[in-house]
Amino acid sequence: MKTFKSILSVVFALLLFLPMHVNAQDEGPKVTLEFKNAETAVKLVQNYTTALQEGDVAKMNAQLHENARIYGLGGGLDSLTVVQHKEYFMNSTTQFTHSISQDLYLPVKVEGNWNEGEWLLSWGTNTITDKKTKKAMVVPYHTVSMIQGGKIVFIRYFYDMLNIMKSQGFTLTSPKQ
Repeated sequence: MKTFKSILSVVFALLLFLPMHVNAQDEGPKVTLEFKNAETAVKLVQNYTTALQEGDVAKMNAQLHENARIYGLGGGLDSLTVVQHKEYFMNSTTQFTHSISQDLYLPVKVEGNWNEGEWLLSWGTNTITDKKTKKAMVVPYHTVSMIQGGKIVFIRYFYDMLNIMKSQGFTLTSPKQ
């Protein structure tokens, strides 16, 4: 009985101090939706989006850091520089008008993780209309932008390339088996 009480005392003591040990460990990544620069990040990406709708590529580029990297435009895996971004959108806004609707902006600050920083997540629908034919393509999109020092330093575009290709008359055929 004495041994049982001794073991029970040790187990109880361990259980008593376990919460302190667990709480003292690294809590992992911290994600915050409200932070000092959240409003600035939203405004920055909204300015970028408004400039796209206005066809003002210079204003779009003005929101970017000089060394920004842009991923996912044109379905490519490689990044674009700010100069290449300008060329891409000069070509696009010459041929098409962009009308953004149902847009939503979410600022997120991440600490203690590989993607640490201040981010702006954006979702919406881009109705892209050919200036010559007036044919429109509806393209749902999502972007992820990292903000540093009041500028966009990184953007990743996500959108359905198959939807765009089909809107342009391309067809998808199954592989021969």
